[in-house]
Amino acid sequence: MRVAASIGAPNVNVLVACVHGNIAGFAIMRYGDDDAHLDLLAVAPPYRRLGIGRQLLQWLEKCAVVAGIFNVALEVRAGNEGAQLFYERMGYRTLAQLPGYYQGVEAALRLGRDLSRRPVDHRIQRIQYNLSVFGVLHVAIRSLSSDP
Repeated sequence: MRVAASIGAPNVNVLVACVHGNIAGFAIMRYGDDDAHLDLLAVAPPYRRLGIGRQLLQWLEKCAVVAGIFNVALEVRAGNEGAQLFYERMGYRTLAQLPGYYQGVEAALRLGRDLSRRPVDHRIQRIQYNLSVFGVLHVAIRSLSSDP
């Protein structure tokens, strides 16, 4: 339900990476007037450490920069050290600890990144090309403009 609602939202980009007809990963970023929020990013275990998550995130960050948005936030499970390391390598820093964030039980960390501080890969066509190497079949993108 959350993903379906995101696909229909005018201020959200949804990306899906497919490899040989299989969904390898997806990412959802919501854009506000001044900041963006990475709602979900997931890569299926067989496709991890191939750069798919990095490329999905870079593509969404590029969209934020093009829209004049330079602050991105996200939440990650406090116990998910692999994800924390991934985001740290992508330039994200811990902003806050959120006890009971997940179902009132599991803690989260809120992470953030200022996209104006470190250059983002502005070669979006290269990112798209790199994703095509993995066999991306489609990218569902919603425009940030209100034009049809």
